[in-house]
Amino acid sequence: MGIFMKKLLRKGTAAMLVAMGLFMAMSFKVSAATTELMKDGEFPTGGFINAGEAVDGTVQGPGNWTQLNMGDAEVSAPYLHVVVKATGDTAKAQIAVSDTYTFNLADLGVTLTEDYQDVVLPVKDQGITTIGWVNLTGLDGGSSVYTVKEIFLSDDAASTLGGAAVTEDAKAADTTAATDTAVAAETPKTGESATLIYICMAALVGCTGIFAATKKVAKAK
Repeated sequence: MGIFMKKLLRKGTAAMLVAMGLFMAMSFKVSAATTELMKDGEFPTGGFINAGEAVDGTVQGPGNWTQLNMGDAEVSAPYLHVVVKATGDTAKAQIAVSDTYTFNLADLGVTLTEDYQDVVLPVKDQGITTIGWVNLTGLDGGSSVYTVKEIFLSDDAASTLGGAAVTEDAKAADTTAATDTAVAAETPKTGESATLIYICMAALVGCTGIFAATKKVAKAK
């Protein structure tokens, strides 16, 4: 192998190492942008069910009052995501946060159905600094049931279920899209995946080995 090719290989490997490091740093930043408050009926940062009950990895409660304690979690991101579904007449569904502000879901263009939706609440815009209580209210307590799968804070206002906030007009306009959303909602895809980061780490280790090997060869010459 010529001297020129060896230098080119070392420079190319070094550039790849730098690019991989930057990519991994960005990936870690994205992962850190989400804070789980409740998932699959559990409270990672502290909290408990005050009104409702844990059922099959969810929290279920009556439509007039399902209350979850979030352990006074700091509002470290502007958006509170609530992955939820409900039965019965859901036109007047509400989510009250920390006794500070009550979000009428109809005002957000959201109509809850019996399929999971990721309801995104702009809590920071309402001056909410801690998440103490999350109350799901507004519906009939005898015929309506809320089912909550997950609650988390995020920097991203986009739905994690791919347009899950579906109004009745949207359903009528695009039945196919609504069906696709319902199928995807059976297994809500929320939170962050570490698979890509693991792949990057493996590639980084491999590149480091190549760089070290070429450096040893150059010194031997």
